[in-house]
Amino acid sequence: MHENDLLAWFAANAHRYAHVGVGIGDDMAGVVIHGHADGSSGVLALLKVDQALDRVHFDLREHTPRQAGVKAVNRCLSDCAAMACRPRAILIAVALPQNASTEMAQELFKGCESAAGVFGCPIVGGDTAVWDQRLAITVAAMGESPVAPVRRHGAAVGDAIILTGRVGGSILGRHLTFTPRIAEAQAIHQVAAIHAMMDLSDGLAQDLPRLLAASGVGAVVEAASIPIHPDAHTLARTDGQTPLTHALVDGEDYELLLTLAPADVSRIQALGMSVKLTVIGTITARRELRLQDEHGASQAWPRGGWEYESAPA
Repeated sequence: MHENDLLAWFAANAHRYAHVGVGIGDDMAGVVIHGHADGSSGVLALLKVDQALDRVHFDLREHTPRQAGVKAVNRCLSDCAAMACRPRAILIAVALPQNASTEMAQELFKGCESAAGVFGCPIVGGDTAVWDQRLAITVAAMGESPVAPVRRHGAAVGDAIILTGRVGGSILGRHLTFTPRIAEAQAIHQVAAIHAMMDLSDGLAQDLPRLLAASGVGAVVEAASIPIHPDAHTLARTDGQTPLTHALVDGEDYELLLTLAPADVSRIQALGMSVKLTVIGTITARRELRLQDEHGASQAWPRGGWEYESAPA
């Protein structure tokens, strides 16, 4: 079963509860925590859990435990950015390999601590275990949003599709060193109504269709407008793929993909952020996704991006 199919099955078979404000299908879950015994007021606590595995998300033959810790935390915090959420606390569970040294565990923690510290987010607990497999790190984050959190399902016909930063070629190093776009998400959210948003973890080719499916809409994307990272050009010179292909399918960019009304584009551009904001397309009523070239010719959206496949039952 493919990842998207498995997640859809989970969502369809999960029990519904009144105090769950955001369930399976968004970048974080939301649970109402009542502030008073009579339930007269409440706070929506946003929750996320993410895994980082040796030989999947990092490779300890090439990367340090500190780098693994940084990435594990930042992967989770990137989902906080995806919902314009402020992270408030982190829990970390680590399954250490049997040959792990105390120094390795300490360096791993230092990496986690440094990544969380960038956003003033404390590590408040967790769990440790030792097993006969490779290093596995599980990070859970709790956050809050001063206003309603941004979800994936609100994209409206006519919306501009915005991408932060540049994409493609992250395997050359950015998959370890990226900074979650928490500050950018909150800044945009303060001046404009973001209709839908998510972070790019599995690649634009995989993630944009997820946002569109959640919103029940389609899109036209201008190929020439996609901001391609120089790393994508570097890879293209060695592997025969085009820079555009790398930009679409490589994944682990951890940029933000969002939609908002065209009238708000100039408002967010006026923020003058150091991170590039690019309009790459438009939301359409017709539920299909097309890639349009500079001559106006369109083609089907490319398949690709990261999606795991479980063993058949």
